[in-house]
This record gives sequence, C-alpha cells and structure tokens, in this order.
Amino acid sequence: MTRNFVAMLTAAGLVGLTVGCAAKVTVPPPVVAEVTPPPVVVADTPPPPPPPRLATVCDAEIRPDGHLHFPHEVEFDIGKATLKSTDTTNKIVQCLVDFMTNNKMVTKFRLEGYTDSDGNADANTKLSDDRAAAIIAAMTSKGVEPARLWGKGFGPKKPVAANDTPEHKAMNRRVEFHIDEINAVHINPERLQLAMNPPAPVATTTAVVAAPAVGVTVATPAVAVPGVVVATPGVAVAAPTVAVGVPTVAVGVGVGGAPAGAPAGKKDPKKEPPKKDK
Repeated sequence: MTRNFVAMLTAAGLVGLTVGCAAKVTVPPPVVAEVTPPPVVVADTPPPPPPPRLATVCDAEIRPDGHLHFPHEVEFDIGKATLKSTDTTNKIVQCLVDFMTNNKMVTKFRLEGYTDSDGNADANTKLSDDRAAAIIAAMTSKGVEPARLWGKGFGPKKPVAANDTPEHKAMNRRVEFHIDEINAVHINPERLQLAMNPPAPVATTTAVVAAPAVGVTVATPAVAVPGVVVATPGVAVAAPTVAVGVPTVAVGVGVGGAPAGAPAGKKDPKKEPPKKDK
C-alpha cells in the first residue's frame, strides 16, 4: 500500500521516489512566481477653472490706487445727506451694488465723503460723513453685506479743484469709492493688477509609476506518507533499515543412492546381493 501511494505521488509530480533499503521522498523547492507590474499610466489633468477676475461694471474705471471712478457724481439735496432720486444717482448706486455682488473677492470697500470749502469746516465734515453713510445704507438695502462696507467724511480736505468757481466747487462736493481689501489682504498696485489680470491655469500631467516586480513564494503543502522518509533540503534525516527475512528451503535429490531421508552410510538391505556360502 505504501509503494502504491508513493507511486501515485510520483506520477502526480509531487515527490521524487528513490527505492532502496529505505524509501525517500524529495520535496521540490518552493515555487517563486514573478509578478508582472502594470504599465505606467500617464494622465493629463484638465486645467482648473480660471480664478475670479476683478471686473468693473457700468461705466466705472478702476484706477491703479483702487479708486472706482464714475464719470458722474451721486446727487444730494443741497446742504443735506439725502440722496436725490435721479437717473444718475440711481444708476450709480445700482452699479455699486452690482460691483460688490460680482466681485466677492473685494472684502473691504471704502466710501469717502467730501464738500467744498463754503461754510463751517466741522459741519462740512459731518455732512460728508453722513453722505457716505447714506450711500452705504442704500447699498445694504439692496443686499450688499454691511461688513464689507465702511465710510468716512473728510469735509473740505483733499480738494480736487480750487474752490473759486461754482464748477470747481461742484467737483469738490463728491463721494469717492475705493477698494481696500481683496481676499482680506490690503491692496497695492501689484495685487490690484493681479486680481484684474489673473494668470491662466495650466493643465498638469500625472504619471503613475508601477511598483517593481515582487517575487511571491508559494509554499509546497506537506504530504505525510506512511513508511516513507521525506528529505527536507538542508536537513539530514536518517532512514531506518528494514530487514526482510527470506525462508530457506532444502530440496534433496536421490541419484543412485539412498533415498531421500535415509541415514548416510547405510545401505538398503533389500538391494544387497546374496551372500555366498564359504
């Protein structure tokens, strides 16, 4: 039965059998399989959407210092901080609302009120401050966040023309609009230009590099064979010696002699010749 089982294992390629005084099974070495890495994949990532661009609205102009300049002025009642409901005033207020709505990057927007030099300077400062606040109130009523707006009145300070003619005095009675911060950072000419002309995004190329080949060792399962010695590589195992006794059979053949089983040296009395009388 042992020989048949070993023969089956040998035929299956699992063991090598050596017949001798003792049977020896040789376990083949572990199998190492080479894993082929996947090919390198190169993918082009599309460019991200362009960054928001600071844009003007209506007929306004953004000057290098951040001044949002309109060709016309907001109109007020004489000596008051009340906005006149004229086409010019309504248009400028709506353009300011659209500018703040379309340019969320503008996190701080400043309104500065000014007057001419006629009258009391302190009263003019108060009047200019109230006029800036009146425009802020009109903008917030149309949805602009109050936290993004602030105003200050300067009265007759910082005139843009001499206070010598009605035309020049009208130029000094004004409210200016300035960009203070972009994305919570105070502007300078460089930041302002970058916001108005942001660089175009570019596509990126990504290469997925495959990992190097990895050797995988597949262990050979252990097989127990009764009466068979398994030779493990690198381990010396002494095989027991099996003695097989063969019985001895003696066969006697009689040829012209005593029959088989007769004592040696004795003759058969029946076959002796008769004795002669002397």
